[in-house]
Amino acid sequence: MTSPNGEETSFGAGRLGNYHKSLPHDVLGRVHAPTYQAMVAALTSGDAGSLETLPVGANRSNAEPFTDTNPPQYAEYPGGAPGYRKLTSPLTGLVYDTQGADAGALAISAAPEIASPEFAAEMAELYAMALLRDTAFTDIATGTGTAAGGIAVQTIIDALGSVPFLNGSVTGKLSRAARRRYESRGTITDGNSLFRGSTPGSKHGHWVSQFMLSGNSNDSPAGKFVNLNGANAPNNAAGPAFRGIFAEVGHNDGFLFFGTQIIDQRSIVAQPGVDYLTNWAAWLDCQNGVDGNNFDIFLGRRRYLTTGRDIATYVHYDALYQAYLVACLMMANDGRSFPKDRGMPETRSSTRSAFASFGGPHILSLVTEVATRALKAVWRQKWMHHRRMRPEVAAALITLHAADPNLLGHGDLADRVGMLSGAIPASILTAIAAHNVDQNAASRIKPKASPPEGFPTIPDNTNYLLPMAFPEGSPTHPAYGAGHATVAGACVTMLKAFFEMFEADGVTEKAWPWPIFRPAFSSGNQNEGGELVPVADAGGYTVQGELDKLAMNIANARNMAGVHYYTDYYESLRLGERVAVSIIEEQLSLYDEPVSMSFTTFDGEPITISSNGDTSRVVVDGSHAADWYDRYGN
Repeated sequence: MTSPNGEETSFGAGRLGNYHKSLPHDVLGRVHAPTYQAMVAALTSGDAGSLETLPVGANRSNAEPFTDTNPPQYAEYPGGAPGYRKLTSPLTGLVYDTQGADAGALAISAAPEIASPEFAAEMAELYAMALLRDTAFTDIATGTGTAAGGIAVQTIIDALGSVPFLNGSVTGKLSRAARRRYESRGTITDGNSLFRGSTPGSKHGHWVSQFMLSGNSNDSPAGKFVNLNGANAPNNAAGPAFRGIFAEVGHNDGFLFFGTQIIDQRSIVAQPGVDYLTNWAAWLDCQNGVDGNNFDIFLGRRRYLTTGRDIATYVHYDALYQAYLVACLMMANDGRSFPKDRGMPETRSSTRSAFASFGGPHILSLVTEVATRALKAVWRQKWMHHRRMRPEVAAALITLHAADPNLLGHGDLADRVGMLSGAIPASILTAIAAHNVDQNAASRIKPKASPPEGFPTIPDNTNYLLPMAFPEGSPTHPAYGAGHATVAGACVTMLKAFFEMFEADGVTEKAWPWPIFRPAFSSGNQNEGGELVPVADAGGYTVQGELDKLAMNIANARNMAGVHYYTDYYESLRLGERVAVSIIEEQLSLYDEPVSMSFTTFDGEPITISSNGDTSRVVVDGSHAADWYDRYGN
């Protein structure tokens, strides 16, 4: 059963603690109450017709008369006034499915309350992610260099290490859900423990999963690849000047095979040092639905994912199952290194090979199809239950409180935001304010010259707006849970189920079969594509660990962009896992012969999904899975 945290009705009609992006707001960011109430009524009743009457999207205009439901735009934009964004799939969570759990059958726990130690840790982490957005993951791990706002990387690490929820010193009672998150997070002891997620694999080694760096290999004896004249063709030599025109590739070239076509692990990345929504006018326009899409600036050459901004750009434009389809192709192209689960019929057969069932077409279809089921489940949580504010709004509350607590207009909310602000390390907030000054001086999106009456004055030294990686800020759907994270949990679970995760003993995790790489820029030219170099310590990497890390990478990349919280990642990953298991359980019941799939859950428990040719069942840590399916709803 889903139980929200109760804050939706705690702070007055302005709903300052909830999600209402793209609806009309006053100059302090308080939503137009009748519009919010109409939206909630339409959501809970499934009334699509009522949604069509809301002052959102095409029902809005940047033309007079300006009213409470049609506020003006407060910033100037390159190319003139943008249009308005629509709500994103608000009724999707009401649908039913013919395979796997319905959207309403699964739940996630209540989101942390504003004044909780966990929420303070989430906001401190998000501010730190924004400051470290252009710092290489390798430099974060070693605590090297200076971040945005002029703060040393090591100072950020030390500051986060002082936060009780991040150093293991929380006192007082935690809910069962908060206790699970608290204990699985681990503590911050150095840079290598920052932004790591909740699974053992995600905490080991280089921050970026090998599934987002390495490539397939078809290195062959001389004569396999030839020029038109029949002479031996040259192979690739990975390096900064490498452009990948040759057909023969190695793991360090970073290419995946999609049939005879190539997928390159190098990505288009956004220009370093450019953040958004750092002035009140741009922030308020964004909340009012002004469409900031397509103001991004990109580097002229692709490169391996090296910084938080790089991977934030990846999750800004990815097809939602993209990273897992690529991982599936990587494994399917090398069946010797990545065999299928031993419990599948063809894996143990002397005469049969897998194709139509349990072969390439089967897993390639499922790893993508499960994404739609995951989205339906999490969209129900977002819209029908929690309606959690996005981080950009929480940071605005902190900013208003710093300017004048009375601006929040509700004493209890002001008190709670004051507690939240006081629990975030001052050194991080100071650096955020300094960074925002720099951003506002260089920004192409400027406040209009004459702000309207009542427009808040935000002092530079207390401008704690969250610098966003995306010009449009967060999407137009609530924060909790996270679509990317739920899809990550579902798709990675499919891969863990279909491919063998263990050595012959069935207990030891299968070691990563290829060399371990990290990206480097040996030429010293940041515009180059980079190259993959072996890591110094390649021990301890496993296939399952790198899959879990892949899920963390994609989910946490949304946090690094500033659009989600840690709890969005944590709870949604496990929601997606349950969606995937429910589909597998149902499918296996339809086979006429015994089948089983075994792996380790995101909580570290052994799980087996099996059928006897008639019925199927799920066993988690030795027990039937009914309690496991329901565990996360409280």
